[in-house]
Amino acid sequence: MAADKLKDPGNFLEAAVKISHTSPDIPADVQLSMKDHLLRRTRISRQTTEPASSNRHSSFKKHLPRQMHHVTSLDRGSEFLDVEDHPSCTAASLGRIQPELYKQSTMEAEDSSKNDTDKSCGKINFSLKYDYEGELLLVTILKAFDLPAKDLCGSSDPYVKIYLLPDRKRKFQTRVHRKTLNPTFDETFQFPVPYEELGSRKLHLSVFDFDRFSRHDMIGEVILENLFEVSDLSRETSIWKDIQYATSESVDLGEIMFSLCYLPTAGRLTLTVIKCRNLKAMDITGYSDPYVKVSLICDGRRLKKKKTSIKKNTLNPTYNEAIIFDIPPENMDQVSLHISVMDYDLVGHNEIIGVCRVGIHAEGLGRDHWNEMLAYPRKPIAHWHPLVEPKKSEKEWKARTASFDSQGSCPSPRLPSSP
Repeated sequence: MAADKLKDPGNFLEAAVKISHTSPDIPADVQLSMKDHLLRRTRISRQTTEPASSNRHSSFKKHLPRQMHHVTSLDRGSEFLDVEDHPSCTAASLGRIQPELYKQSTMEAEDSSKNDTDKSCGKINFSLKYDYEGELLLVTILKAFDLPAKDLCGSSDPYVKIYLLPDRKRKFQTRVHRKTLNPTFDETFQFPVPYEELGSRKLHLSVFDFDRFSRHDMIGEVILENLFEVSDLSRETSIWKDIQYATSESVDLGEIMFSLCYLPTAGRLTLTVIKCRNLKAMDITGYSDPYVKVSLICDGRRLKKKKTSIKKNTLNPTYNEAIIFDIPPENMDQVSLHISVMDYDLVGHNEIIGVCRVGIHAEGLGRDHWNEMLAYPRKPIAHWHPLVEPKKSEKEWKARTASFDSQGSCPSPRLPSSP
């Protein structure tokens, strides 16, 4: 009966009032006070019958952000928030994320990342001019300004190395200037290069601190991607550039473009080597004899390898040659491709110019290219890939294969016979 009364408090109140009406000894004001008292008791009983949150939920809420705690407290009732004290907290804004609260921290993070990547180590002034008669690019290193101190005495002994990439065999170097942070060089160097090739060349300046008894410290570098950035080089043009922080000389080995296409029904993977550009010169002539070698890798073992033809005396070869591997769909997440650009040598060993990898366990563009191929079967997907040094690539690969082996070695793919 108590439960029935709680379920229908209106009937219970009416019954109580009727009983009070039958007693002539109870005044009207007392009856009204009794009615108010019964109503308050009903409200209290309603609030106490709400289910309390369990300890499991309360412990879970401890891990939520503070903003979520405020949102849940605001939803419970207006008595938790005084609107007069907080006029900005209206009913429409309750529980909403306010982006302006996060702008400052985001801007600070962006500024710190920019400072790390764009750390300047002074400025360098140089000029460029092209000699049409002798087909020479004239590079004059004029001066440097506000270099960092590398010696204990608070100074440096700077000099500059000059390259015209992608050729690294021909390089020039200025004289060493003792104990100065603002050296004046005024030295001119000549690079023999046809005018039509200037568009594919890059100027690389490396600033070093000379040390008599140990390895020379690198101060920074400047890479001019476009030689025609300021003028057409018909007259001498002076250029100022910020020296970017670097601990070692960045090596530009070139790039390779290839496409990937997979046919799930046939279990056939086709890699089409399209072309390379700006390869590193490996021969004394300033050119290379490049070819591409592609290896199928599983569990750190090379299962198959195939090669393209050799292109003589060029740093920008074009191949358009297809290399096919038969791989069942169930093994596609266990294999990867190792692409090596080689320099053919008639006498001695062939040298590696640079390498790259594609596969589910590759990094960066190599993984993205592989995933894009799997997402669009039967469609060739082509991308440019930068070449990296083989030593760095091998270290990364060994670390990845070691972690992969700890999870369980993959079985060798069952290679079906070619149709």
